[in-house]
Amino acid sequence: MASGSIARRREETGKTSAPASTARLRQIERELDQEQALQMGAAGLGFIGAILGVTVNPAFALLPAMAFAALGQYAVQGWCPPMSLLARLGLRSSKEIDRERYALAASATEPAMPALDRAGAD
Repeated sequence: MASGSIARRREETGKTSAPASTARLRQIERELDQEQALQMGAAGLGFIGAILGVTVNPAFALLPAMAFAALGQYAVQGWCPPMSLLARLGLRSSKEIDRERYALAASATEPAMPALDRAGAD
């Protein structure tokens, strides 16, 4: 969910209620981001490749090499080919998740604006 849609939803519903914000913040804390998915996928591919390389065919040793190459490219450039696949699967980057988390936390802690009565102002 992009930050524009958060602002749009807040405009449509008025102010985000505190219980709804708290529940959404809990959801966001458990959300898997692209970086975590890339690390878990590389670890899994490396493990499977190592096992298959030992038991089935030594050519499977290329799987961990490809996984570690993707991790290295991500570490150097901040992007690698699996990242576009993860984005298509609906995973968000940690930066996008943090942006929503901070917007919700700010809206939950904003004090309510006092209602000004024009009759008492005269």
